[in-house]
Amino acid sequence: MDTQKLTEIVAYILTRNDGVMDYYNLIKECYIADRMSVAKTGYAMTGDSYVSMNRGPVLKNLYSFIKNKYTDADRQHLWNQIFSTSDHKIKLLKNDVPHSKLSRCDTNILNEVCQRFYKYSYAQMRDYSHSEGVFPEWQPVERGEEKPIPMENIMKALNFSDEDIHILINEHLSYEQEKSALCSLN
Repeated sequence: MDTQKLTEIVAYILTRNDGVMDYYNLIKECYIADRMSVAKTGYAMTGDSYVSMNRGPVLKNLYSFIKNKYTDADRQHLWNQIFSTSDHKIKLLKNDVPHSKLSRCDTNILNEVCQRFYKYSYAQMRDYSHSEGVFPEWQPVERGEEKPIPMENIMKALNFSDEDIHILINEHLSYEQEKSALCSLN
């Protein structure tokens, strides 16, 4: 996962929402944007992993950052310099977060998501997220539990063919292996 890109995505959404919003809504908007990106390009924007939680699908690392429980303390510290979280709200602390990692496709998707869900209340977002057929890949779990949502399940819910899923997943794995190999040379 590219934490810089995730940071840029969150900052972009918060900027479009007057700099502060319910973090439940932020998580859902990020999930919706990732899902839209998969539908349009075959790839997620954030590179995060997904889990089913009792309140719907969640980006696992984003949730960890928001809860101040990310496993890398240095990255958590950098996150906390840009965002603050209290009383179920997340606030943008810096207005100069770059958007250099966001493509035009990314910003178009984010604009579409922000426009559609602008000023949704927590209850409105919860009702939308739990509506029949909106996220068929999500499985209800008990409070405090989580269950992984594999990318294949999201792609199936988006009506990708088994062949396309296989090709895209293998491309992604190859890319990650190449990226890891290049990083180890430095």
